Parts: sequence; structure tokens; C-alpha cells
Amino acid sequence: MKKLFLFLVAFFAFCNIMVAQDNEADTAMESMHFLVPDYDFLARQTADKSSPYYYPTLVKRFLAADTTLGLEELHCLYYGSVVQEGYDPYGHPAYESEVRELLNKENVSKKEAKKALKILDKAMKEYPTEPKVYLYRHYANSVLYGDKSDQARDDAFRYVMLIQVIGASGDGDAVESAFHVAIPWHAYSFMNYYGFSMTSQSLVNDNGQSFDMYEIKDNKYGVEKIYFNITPSFNYLNKMFTLDDDDDTDNEPAERIDINVGTKVVVKLKESRGTYLMTVVDKQPFNDTLQLGANSDLFPGDGEENTIIFYCARAEGGKIFLVMKSFCKEMLSYDSFFRLEGSADFVSTSNDGIFSKVVGTEIWSDPIATIRVSNLRPMK
Repeated sequence: MKKLFLFLVAFFAFCNIMVAQDNEADTAMESMHFLVPDYDFLARQTADKSSPYYYPTLVKRFLAADTTLGLEELHCLYYGSVVQEGYDPYGHPAYESEVRELLNKENVSKKEAKKALKILDKAMKEYPTEPKVYLYRHYANSVLYGDKSDQARDDAFRYVMLIQVIGASGDGDAVESAFHVAIPWHAYSFMNYYGFSMTSQSLVNDNGQSFDMYEIKDNKYGVEKIYFNITPSFNYLNKMFTLDDDDDTDNEPAERIDINVGTKVVVKLKESRGTYLMTVVDKQPFNDTLQLGANSDLFPGDGEENTIIFYCARAEGGKIFLVMKSFCKEMLSYDSFFRLEGSADFVSTSNDGIFSKVVGTEIWSDPIATIRVSNLRPMK
């Protein structure tokens, strides 16, 4: 892996390592030769109007394709997104499906490219640190103005700078030197940039931090595994899944529930016109790795009547498991869907139903981010 990033060393040599102008200078960002994000530092600096790393200013310069932006400023732009209000690593941009429909074809017309750019102009402002926005823009601008145009060049600049910021955060060889990503699916943009294809994905937890470990297909660099630090995303889940006694938002009966990978959910059922509405009564992160046929210890022998416990988590070999146990008297059918990482769309998938007081397991090999359970009903 280190050989792959030797070309970055020359780039970094021309960049000044960030030195804060007060007592905050002694931060993790100066450690070793990696620019490792210090989120406490970033929270202070990106909110300080007098700081060179004030977030709105960095965004404005980046969107203007300001080539004088240094690595330290780009670092604060990308990782500073984690500490901004509205950060949501699991909220998938709504623009993508429409843009993909316009551009994902053999011959894209200038009219279609222009329509896509109108959508992407708005997306760029809403998601300034999303690499895929600039890939789409680069292609659309290439169709309209040519791949050597200023417009296409600016998008290439933005995309490459985001990739290089991630590359500056580690070498990916181990959890201790993992690349840091603000959002888990940015790992795919990073790997695609270097032509890597994964064979499996696993969640690794180490010293209170969370990592995605990808096993890589044979490649000219001899890279076998790459580690990405996704701790901010799991911290977000911890915060999101901490139930407030005064907040009953999650306790509204619903026809469907969405279960993110790395989550335990307990639902209470209420009959409604021949189907069941589900009320979430408990939701919390679950970061363990599951094993086929070895999950019965996750469940009580006898639970509360008319409840179902779900675990959605990664398993050995990079697979995704949805493991469940029902404490209802009757067998249940349901409709299931999954959403892949980096996608906003849900895709229908089959299931075997839910049996009373039996541990059931559904298994997928896809890089799934969320499982949707809906239309729960008695099995006929």
C-alpha cells in the first residue's frame, strides 16, 4: 500500500503542515506524516470566523475551484463536514437517482447533460464534500463543453483533492494507520479512483473505534486489505439511537421500519385491519460480527408477547445478516427491501418469513447499508 501512495509524498512535501496559532497547535493533525482528523480541533476552528479554517469560507473557496487551497485547508473542509450541523452519514442525497438516469447511458445528449448539471449545481452546494457529485459534474461538463474545458477541469480538481485528503490521513495498512472517511461510502470513491475492486467487507472494532476492512482483488500493487476508519459514522448512530424518555418520535406505529447495518431493533406489534403496525420500543448500535448458526444467545428464551427482536449486522466473509426472533403466537409474512451503500434506492428482496420463537436468519452478499421490513401480516 505504501508504494501506491509514494506519489502523494511529493504532493505533501509542498504543503505546510497545519500549525494552529494558539495553544491548540499541539493536535493529532501534526502527528507522524499523516494528517489525522482531530474533530474537537475542527469543531472549534471551523466555527471561528477569525480562523483560516472557518467552514463557510472553505466551502466558498472550494466551490470556486480555488487552486490555492492547501492540503491543511482541504483537510479542514472535508473532515470539518463531520462537525457541521446537519451531518448525516446515512442520509443519501436525493439527487443521485435522477442524475444517474440522465447520465448512465451510452449516448448522453447535451440537453440531458444540461439538465443533470442543473440538478448537480444544487447538489454541489448541499453536499460540497461528496466526491460523486464532482464525478457526475465532470462527465456532464465534458459532454457539454469537452473534457479539456475549464468546467470539466474544475470538477476534476475538486474530486482529486477530496481523494488526496483521504489519502493523506493514513496508509490503509492496519487499524492504526487506516484511511479516515467522513462517510462510509466515500471508501468506494477512494478505491475506485485507484482501480481497486473488493471481494469482501468486514466491520472491525478496536479500542472504541470502528473500521471497515475491505479485502481486495489481485492488483498490480499487491494490496490485499485496506482499512477505513468510519468512527464518526458510528458515533452518529450512537447519538441517533440514544432514546430520550421525553421524545416519542420513534414510538409512533408504522407500517415499515428501516434497520441500518450495525443495529439492534425491538418492535412491538399492533393489529390493524389484518396487518400489523410496528412500534420501535428499543434501538441501539450492535457492532459485533455474527456467525451463521451461532446467534441464539442474542435472544432471551421467552420475550415480551407480540414483540420481535431484529439484529442487522455484518458477518464473517463480508456478508450481511438480518437475524430475528418473534414472540408472537402466529407465523408472519413481510415484504423486505435493501438499500446498498452509496445508493438512495431500495430494492425488493425475498425472505422466508418470521416463525414464532424461532431464530431466523436472512443473508446477503451485497454491500447493504439498510434493510427495510414492511407490510407485516399473518402467514397464510
